[in-house]
Amino acid sequence: MKLLLFSGVLLLPAMGLFMLPYSGKFARHFIENDCYNHGAWIFDRITDNPTPIDMAFIGSSHTIHAFQEKSIEALLPEKLNIVNLGYCRFGRNLEYLFVKELLAHKKPRLIVIEVHEDEEKNSHDIFPFLAGTTDLLYTPTLVNRDYISDLFNGASARLEQLKATYIFHKRYPEPDLNPYGYGESDRVAADDELAKNEKAWRERLSRSQTPFLDELQLRFPLRYLDKTISLVRKENIQIIFVYLPEFGSKLKKPLRYEHYQASGPVLLPPDSILASRKNWMDATHFNDAGAKKISDWISCELYSVLAKNKNAQK
Repeated sequence: MKLLLFSGVLLLPAMGLFMLPYSGKFARHFIENDCYNHGAWIFDRITDNPTPIDMAFIGSSHTIHAFQEKSIEALLPEKLNIVNLGYCRFGRNLEYLFVKELLAHKKPRLIVIEVHEDEEKNSHDIFPFLAGTTDLLYTPTLVNRDYISDLFNGASARLEQLKATYIFHKRYPEPDLNPYGYGESDRVAADDELAKNEKAWRERLSRSQTPFLDELQLRFPLRYLDKTISLVRKENIQIIFVYLPEFGSKLKKPLRYEHYQASGPVLLPPDSILASRKNWMDATHFNDAGAKKISDWISCELYSVLAKNKNAQK
């Protein structure tokens, strides 16, 4: 009884933190030292920037360094406002938050979601700092290995908000109204970087798997992906998936290909782009030359999608 009472006293302050309103603007600026301050830019692009969003790319840093919005806009037959909303590292729950925020403020016609070789089974490490209290507390599946740490980090962020609001009276910078999120880099990966990653993938794919455990852990990311798809479908917005593998994995299509295909087309980049060493900034990201080729390629794919949609509406 004493132990329970003591634990309850410790939990009361944390419970109080979760009962207070949590500012999305604070959250995005709180993580300013992560991913080129892309969190604050995404928030500004969605909420403060009046430029419409007709097409959005959602994904990881693979997306940031793959899709050049200006190039794609120039190649499409009609004037569309395209935005690259990629964010560093993998985590379907973070993508869910971004899509939820996007649909609350903008009305895109098309959303392109990145897929890679396999699903990341952990929570995104930035998720607890950006999630509202409901999204933080109620996980869609019990298979969440990071639930306790997410709660701790979410409570810490809310404590920092109290300090920033009432002690330091923190002011936010003016909104960044740059409409584009593509990350430029003219670096060309060294041969030893690419060879090392190729070897790592051979070793990874040769390891024996435990199918039951693998499928159990997959419930977490796939449930969040399905929640994201459900949000988009409610708004009658088309979904397309695009495969962005790493150099050297040599997987022609993602392992969960059928799951994605059940919800929308899965675009597979040509081997000629993926296999050229000159197209890579490092073993996992395209450089400017590679991104230009990927952007040109997906522009043709999107041209076909838009043309089919236009014909279907006639």
